[in-house]
Amino acid sequence: MRKTIVLIAFLLIALSSCRQKPDDMPFRIVLSRYFNAIQKDDVKTMAACLSLFDEIRGRYGETGGAVLEFKQKVSDITEKYKQELQDGTLHFDAYGIEAAHIMGLGRGFYYETVSLEETEETAIITLSHSFSYDKLDYNVFPEGTTLFFLSCPVGKILKVKTGEYQKGLRMLLQKIQTRWYFRKDLQGKWKLSRMEVLPDSAHCIQSHRPRY
Repeated sequence: MRKTIVLIAFLLIALSSCRQKPDDMPFRIVLSRYFNAIQKDDVKTMAACLSLFDEIRGRYGETGGAVLEFKQKVSDITEKYKQELQDGTLHFDAYGIEAAHIMGLGRGFYYETVSLEETEETAIITLSHSFSYDKLDYNVFPEGTTLFFLSCPVGKILKVKTGEYQKGLRMLLQKIQTRWYFRKDLQGKWKLSRMEVLPDSAHCIQSHRPRY
């Protein structure tokens, strides 16, 4: 009887903990839409997810100028990302566009919620991302394809070519956390306002893979 009571008490505590877990679903939905829009270069959906577009529209009013400025902003970030890949160091933009591209967000990489802070008008969600560069199958790429991996310190890019023997010390990012800031718009919908990569959360491992 006593064991039964203890078991029931344990189950009640567990259920209570589940009920008290913060509801991250509204923010996951926005992030999922946003990440997929970035991968597909869907600027219209990106605008719907970012408070940045509301800010630009506030300056221009309901005119085409707001759309043009937003598109130019996204284009500038994308071009910067492409150049920084070649230079070997990323300086992550405040809207997560570069992070979404290089981390594969929205395309199957695993990320989990670390914490969620929410008020009536604002929210901050911290995500944890894991990478398995050395375990992936790269046979889908033609030999000689240039691949870009995240390394350490955070922002450093490791460039390798498939089919070539990889020489020297190669550090690959295994885990890192990002933080995403939200606020509600005038209609009460959550919009992403900015993000940041957390360098102190990074964990790198040495690659022993001779070829990719």
